Amino acid sequence: MFAFFRHLIAWYAHVPSDIPRGDARIYIGAKLGYTAGVILHSSMVPVFFHLDQLVLGYYNVASTVISVAAFMLHVRGRPAPAFIMITSEVSVATVLATVYMGLEPGFFLFMLIGALYTPLAAFLTLRVRGTIMALMTVGFVALTVYGIHVAPVQPIPLGWVTMFAVVNAATVALLIVSVILTYHTAVDRAETALEAEYAKSEALLHNIMPPAVAARLKENPEVIADSHKPVTILFADIVGFTDMASRSSPDALVKLLNNIFSRFDMLVEEIGLEKIKTIGDAYMVVAGLPEDREDHAQATARLALHMMTATEAAARETGERLQIRVGIHSGDVIAGVIGQRKFAYDIWGDTVNVAARMESTGIAGRIQITPDTAELLRDGFDLEARGEIEVKGKGMMETFFLIREKAAMQATA
Repeated sequence: MFAFFRHLIAWYAHVPSDIPRGDARIYIGAKLGYTAGVILHSSMVPVFFHLDQLVLGYYNVASTVISVAAFMLHVRGRPAPAFIMITSEVSVATVLATVYMGLEPGFFLFMLIGALYTPLAAFLTLRVRGTIMALMTVGFVALTVYGIHVAPVQPIPLGWVTMFAVVNAATVALLIVSVILTYHTAVDRAETALEAEYAKSEALLHNIMPPAVAARLKENPEVIADSHKPVTILFADIVGFTDMASRSSPDALVKLLNNIFSRFDMLVEEIGLEKIKTIGDAYMVVAGLPEDREDHAQATARLALHMMTATEAAARETGERLQIRVGIHSGDVIAGVIGQRKFAYDIWGDTVNVAARMESTGIAGRIQITPDTAELLRDGFDLEARGEIEVKGKGMMETFFLIREKAAMQATA
């Protein structure tokens, strides 16, 4: 017997896989409701015959059959016709009960319950739900007015009136509480889902632009363009990437890039700089925006040195001969967000071009910087003069290599 009830409970708790998770509670509730309808109507048949209410007795026989049919339709994946069938049956039952026995037994209240439950039937169109709610509401009001002004066709004894009134009132109260709890659960679930989606969108937005810029963009979705001075820009590029791509599978290549750039991302976050973008195997970072930062050059220099160390670690772990070439320049830039689709935070100006040239004309495993950046780093970092090199668009330019931070050198001494 215990095993039978366990299997029965499991069957009622089962929800088909094609039913959305949010509708599972309503699906199970409908199965229980149709079952309760079958039990209720079948048990009321002898009661109404005992009270000599032949019309109601025969109708409850029909109601039992209708409830079974609705139950079968529901579990076979046709909830819409099942709901309409049972709603029509309940409407007729409440009309007959009120006409024959009056308002006092409280059967007319079930018309109101039908109106309250209809919005939960998400498998119906809004128009159908609205029509059912309107009809049930009008029916409730009409029955109330009718019962007040017209005497019942076949009154029942006072004791039965009292019993029906108590049972029906308790049932209606329980159903109303059930509706309220269902609505409350649905609202909580919807709010939780909205909060989760909002958090995802915020995280995504903050991944492609600084939080301060994202906040401005949400307040005013126009073009954002700010002049920043001074800032320091870093470009890093993986040496020999083209050759590496020719002898590696796409999957292995992407994993390698992800390995290296993930290390760089962690360093950027730790030092508090702003990653602008990656273009293929090139990595671009800026310090000093969107908020001004006095140590923009020093922070970028530390990042470059840590990036060299991180690349060496990745080379040891992967067995690849990995080296990066880094270029750094300091100066003024324009920063902002442009476009309406796939917009991104970016920076423009001659400073960007020069920083890119420092990377492209650099040497594998070295960090090349301009005189502007070198001037900002002399007190705290060891530099090595490279001499003059040809820089596209600038002619001959003296450049330097960043070697180490003096504080770090003193700490190891």
